[in-house]
Amino acid sequence: MATEYELTLSDYLSIMRRRSPYLVGIFVAGFLISVVVAFTLPPSYRATGTIMVETPPVLEGVVPRAMRNDLDERINIIKQRVMTRDGLLQIINKYTLFKENEGSRTTTELIDTMRSRVAVESFSASDAGTSQQGAPTIAFTISFEDRHPEVALQVTNDLVTLFLDWNVKLRTEGATETTAFFSQESDKLKAEVDRLEEKIGAYKRQNSANLPEQLGLRTTMMSRAENDLYSVEPDIRSGNEELRSLEAELAAARHGMSDDPSETLPALKAEFTKLSAIYTESHPDLRALKRKIEALELGASTVDSRNAAANVTNLAVFKIQAKVDAVNARLESLLQQKNMLQAKIVQNEHAMEMTPKVAQGLEILIRDRDSAQRKFDELRNKKMNAQIAQNLESENKSERFSLLEPPILPEKPFKPNRKKILALGFFLALASAIGVVMLLESIDKRIRGAEALTHVLGSRPLVIIPYLHIEGEKVLGSNLGMREIVAALWSRWKP
Repeated sequence: MATEYELTLSDYLSIMRRRSPYLVGIFVAGFLISVVVAFTLPPSYRATGTIMVETPPVLEGVVPRAMRNDLDERINIIKQRVMTRDGLLQIINKYTLFKENEGSRTTTELIDTMRSRVAVESFSASDAGTSQQGAPTIAFTISFEDRHPEVALQVTNDLVTLFLDWNVKLRTEGATETTAFFSQESDKLKAEVDRLEEKIGAYKRQNSANLPEQLGLRTTMMSRAENDLYSVEPDIRSGNEELRSLEAELAAARHGMSDDPSETLPALKAEFTKLSAIYTESHPDLRALKRKIEALELGASTVDSRNAAANVTNLAVFKIQAKVDAVNARLESLLQQKNMLQAKIVQNEHAMEMTPKVAQGLEILIRDRDSAQRKFDELRNKKMNAQIAQNLESENKSERFSLLEPPILPEKPFKPNRKKILALGFFLALASAIGVVMLLESIDKRIRGAEALTHVLGSRPLVIIPYLHIEGEKVLGSNLGMREIVAALWSRWKP
């Protein structure tokens, strides 16, 4: 199977010579179209104004950065305010823009066209040649395009003025609204703090006996009451013992221990000697026994022992009864003191048990009060910063926009770039001409040249006779050429 013949450089040159009318014609037609387009497109002029963002040194350290809005966001907000339908429509009517399209286009389409001709571009510190990453915006430009340079200048001036005015208005309104908001919120938090303070005071008054600061005093009072109770109980036991002894002595005195004091006295003395070896002289039993002995000795010395014994008995009963009454009174006082001490201990124990619960409730109230107080302090600081920012805005000492480069009358059109259009048209026309010629050659199956014939026959021909043209063949050839072009295009793009 024969391989496909590959064209050489001489073949390509032969094709160019043979198809030169098509090559030149298509190139000239395409290039002429680009020339017409380049010089018939209407010129568009652009006027540009540059606005710089100035941050006075007074802001640093006075107004926190959080109080200053993001510049890019503010520029976008101002752009939205400036580019409203009513605002752009006023500019269109003021300068009678797009009057050539006034009847054929709707108002919405005119406003959309107006928006497409306005450009706002920001510049950061990194764009100015520094190496800062994420540097803040330091300037931005406002541009407008129109076919007339005077109109482009006038509209750009109006846009720049609107940007400057809206910046002042928005910053002033924002500072005023911020101050009012912080004032309102701080008043609410102040009322909340006062309410919690009153609640804490009422809670302390209601639980004054169980407050945590009373725990130390309660512990001391409880220890003192317990010590007093420990000291009272021995006195009560001693009083009870003395009372039992006196009651026994009283019973003996009332019934009479013996009719003959001389018989009773030795027995009592023997009992006293026995008890003295066991108890001290201050023991109630010894004291009672000693009083009996003294009474019997006194009764034994009288002349009439029977009468004396009766008198001694009556006197002893009276004395013993008086002592019993005194001991009962002292015991009653001691018991009252004991009950009072026990009640005080129980009260202190209850107060100490309630102290943790009271402390927990008080801690919750204090925590809420402290949290509200912190929020109030933060809002108060923000309010002060907002008031400072508002004062700076009113005195025009805050971050502001200043016109760095005012718009100037454009001397040259911004577009179209006629040189670029011509260069592009030149290359497109040349590429189109070459493409059509190669397309015609690809559908032409005739063998041309000795090399192609040698490739088909497999051997070189002996002689080559050139083609001889006759009269009228050129006209026929041109007609055939047009047919070839149409046929080639049809075969290329037919479905």
